[in-house]
Amino acid sequence: MKIISLTLAAALLASGTAAAAQSASDARCILLANAFAGQSKEANQQKMAEDSLYFYLGRISVQATATQLKALLDAQAKTINNDNAGALMGECAKAVQAKVQLMETIAAQSRPPQQQQPAKPKPNPQGR
Repeated sequence: MKIISLTLAAALLASGTAAAAQSASDARCILLANAFAGQSKEANQQKMAEDSLYFYLGRISVQATATQLKALLDAQAKTINNDNAGALMGECAKAVQAKVQLMETIAAQSRPPQQQQPAKPKPNPQGR
């Protein structure tokens, strides 16, 4: 019984660590997407940043408190500077695009095959 408890505790600890790491990258992407959505002059970049912002906001844990989220955002803000912001935002956008591509692939596989429709007769221009 003690071994099961230790194994369970280790699994929970490991998943908590992975979740914390995921949350850190999500928090960084929220900060970056928010900044790029507000500052980008190019419409496509602004749209992608907005899409990314909503994507990463949706990944915030329901259990996260305001204090936890603020601490996470503050910590990630320290890792972003003018030199790395573009590359980091690119990584965030790639992750969003990969999920969109995944959903498009699933949707395409879920559609029934299109049936060939019979050709419509061409109208006679002389009215015959």
